[in-house]
Amino acid sequence: MKKQLITSFRKTYLILFLFGLSSTALNAQILTNGNFESGGSGNGFLTSDYTLINPLTGTSNPGFYARTTNPALMNSTFNAGGDHTTGTGNMLVFDGATAPNRFIWTAGSTGGTVPGFTIGQSYVLSYWVKSVSNQVTGDATRANISAFFVNATNINPAALDHLAPLPAEGWQQVSYSFVPTATNVLIRLKTISVAASGNDFAIDDVSVVPGALPFTGSYVKTNPTCPSTTDGSITVTLAGGFLPYGSYNLTGTVTQTNTNGIFSNLPAGTYTITATDSNNQVYTQSNIVLTAPNDLVISGPVTICAGQSTQLSVSGGLNTYTWTASPADASLVSPNSATPTVSPTVTTTYTATSGAPSNPANLVENGDFSSGISGFTTEYTQVDNPNPFGVQTSYNIVTNPAAWFTPFSSCGDHTTGTGYMMAFDGAIDVTGNVKAWCTASPITVQPNKSYTFSYYVASISSGSPAKLEVTINGVSLGAPVTAPFTTCTWTLQSFTWNSGANTTANICIYDREFSSGGNDFAIDDISLKETVTCIYTKTVTVTVTPATVPTFTAVAAICSGAALTALPTTSNNGITGTWAPALNNTATTTYTFTPSSGTCTTTATLQIVVNQPVTPTFTAVAAICTGTTLNALPTTSNNGIAGSWSPALNNAATTAYTFTPTAGQCAVNGALTIQVTPTTTPTFTAVAPICTGDALLGLPTTSNNSINGLWSPALNNTATTTYTFTPDTGQCAATTTLSIQVNALPQFTISGGCSGLYTLSAIQTEPSGSTYAWYSPSEAQIGTDATVVITTPGIYSLVVTQNGCSDSQNLEVLNTLCGIQKGISVNNDGLNDDFDLAAYNVTNLTIFNRYGMKVYTKSNYNNEWHGQSDKGDELPDGTYYYVINFQDTATKTGWIYINRAQ
Repeated sequence: MKKQLITSFRKTYLILFLFGLSSTALNAQILTNGNFESGGSGNGFLTSDYTLINPLTGTSNPGFYARTTNPALMNSTFNAGGDHTTGTGNMLVFDGATAPNRFIWTAGSTGGTVPGFTIGQSYVLSYWVKSVSNQVTGDATRANISAFFVNATNINPAALDHLAPLPAEGWQQVSYSFVPTATNVLIRLKTISVAASGNDFAIDDVSVVPGALPFTGSYVKTNPTCPSTTDGSITVTLAGGFLPYGSYNLTGTVTQTNTNGIFSNLPAGTYTITATDSNNQVYTQSNIVLTAPNDLVISGPVTICAGQSTQLSVSGGLNTYTWTASPADASLVSPNSATPTVSPTVTTTYTATSGAPSNPANLVENGDFSSGISGFTTEYTQVDNPNPFGVQTSYNIVTNPAAWFTPFSSCGDHTTGTGYMMAFDGAIDVTGNVKAWCTASPITVQPNKSYTFSYYVASISSGSPAKLEVTINGVSLGAPVTAPFTTCTWTLQSFTWNSGANTTANICIYDREFSSGGNDFAIDDISLKETVTCIYTKTVTVTVTPATVPTFTAVAAICSGAALTALPTTSNNGITGTWAPALNNTATTTYTFTPSSGTCTTTATLQIVVNQPVTPTFTAVAAICTGTTLNALPTTSNNGIAGSWSPALNNAATTAYTFTPTAGQCAVNGALTIQVTPTTTPTFTAVAPICTGDALLGLPTTSNNSINGLWSPALNNTATTTYTFTPDTGQCAATTTLSIQVNALPQFTISGGCSGLYTLSAIQTEPSGSTYAWYSPSEAQIGTDATVVITTPGIYSLVVTQNGCSDSQNLEVLNTLCGIQKGISVNNDGLNDDFDLAAYNVTNLTIFNRYGMKVYTKSNYNNEWHGQSDKGDELPDGTYYYVINFQDTATKTGWIYINRAQ
């Protein structure tokens, strides 16, 4: 199968290559006579290992060739037909040799290297081939042509051999890209097949041009073994483009990146692969789906009511099942049925399991070669050192092929990268029947059991990879599998084998490839195990819905005999049903609601209380006096009846009140009377007005009508006051008041001053109703008006009477003179020595000189100035000016003269 995929893949990219070559590339042809029209061997090419037939006789033998326009001219049994170029031109026709590795074409006339290459630039070798014999029956009889390069690297594809197409497929192009490492490159084609019949072919139009093959890719996928395993894989194969290839990327259910395109350990899922070549061309493939085989199909989740049953179901798997429940369910009485019926009481998760674990033991002895050369047999020869030329059909147990034979690639083993592997220098026996590895002794197996045989293989040189075939007890497990084209890339090869009647297994691995170039490989981690049995498991949840309880709005209690409204037949939460028993309005009754069938519900109950009438009772309210504040009567009786009172409270008269219960309490009206006693007002004899400061006698504590009590505030003989009499408690007496008039003493002052004559005056803010009495220093009354004129100094008295109250004040007059002197003579003769203002109640005196400068000032002045400055210096004689401020008259200004000579 793999070989068919590769062949199909090659056809695809070779056809794409034809369309991809530009005219520029064709014009840059390195070779001459690639279409064989300019002559035979020695004209642009050389055929060295086949014998030329000339002239053509219609008969040929293996190992012969001819330059001809029709294969039938060379051998009459060959298929007639024209060349690839024009259909009438020349081609090279070969009767296939029975010995391998026979060169049929070498570039250049002498068979040496061809010049004209640019180091590092990519080139494409291309040729056309077809089978010319009808004896081709399959791969074993088709010609196998291999390319050979010297001074070249990055050869693509890595598989250098190619089977000629079947006769019906006609001409087919084969191409390889490569990069020269020198300006001269050796390019050759050889046959490696050895079949005596069918191995006949023709080639034409060989070319070498600059460029590269179209960049293409393909993939092969392996589904996971079980739904829960991660042993799926995707292997990507790139072709064409520019080497070396870049990284391979896998995205999807998991993400991986590597440099070999082999993605393993994959679970089921959807993936996308991308890869690039060194020219940044991108290959991508999306929607690659890995699916696990034969997974369980389980019934979907279901919801049931408590007490109901449901049927579970499962299919797939191994058709044997075991059910478990979490939490445990006693109703799961058939746990091995595919369709058990269960009746869980709570929400329960059921798990269906199918299959039993297989034995993981590896029955192959020393499958990882950690024990060296033991546990196997081989027809290859063990060689410790095959250097310098190698030994075909040899092997060794090594940790690195390059350390065994220098030309081999440097690789680590598959197990750990540092362990052992079995490395082979491939056999070239054309029969392909040389045993590379076999079990040392038969492996004991159980009859009628499935086993999996597997191994890992890696190529350790470039060229034609090994083709490995596995047999058990002499029976092949399938067509040979080609080792990876890329060296040091470990790939898993796995085969399923049923033991049938066998009780032992003899296992062998053959390399059916016999080419001497590239047919070198290593194997590791060989195993034979019981085929993995999938443990299938799926879960389903059965949700148990608790029965819904219908809810209803409570019905208020009623009084016995009151009307009852029919109960609703649909609950508040939408459940329909019926009630029982019939409504009863004479006694408290519990009613049961039964839901209609088909609903996930339970019954519900509702009680309607029927009350008997009750008389409200209250605590009596003590009698009050008229006007006493009444507290609101309680709206709930002593026995819990709520209601209201009427009429409104009245604290002026004895009243009977009625209590009306709030509706729905099954209560009759109640009654309560509050006694109100009339209030007596205490009476007292009025108290005559007094003057401020007069004595006040205490007020009586018993009224004229015998009410006892107390007065407030305390007696006050300085101001008119209203006093409140508060009766003692328990007398139903009202408070009363009594005012005592306290007349204030007259408020006045005495002022003296000149108004023509020296006059004393009574000064009052409010003089109305006042009478006056003036008294001389000898206490004789000298006047009854508000003013009086006096002529002599002395102490005068004034008595003012107002509203029946009198008060007196005295004033000492020192001087009754009414004129202010015009000058002073400071000569100490006792006359006008001082500026005398003692009689004028002066508050301030200020003296200025004639220039307006202040020279003297004195507050509360009497007669202190005798011509001195504020500093005490004598002022010069002359005129000075004064400003006098008086206590009881307007400010006065004037002048005064100082004359000390008088």
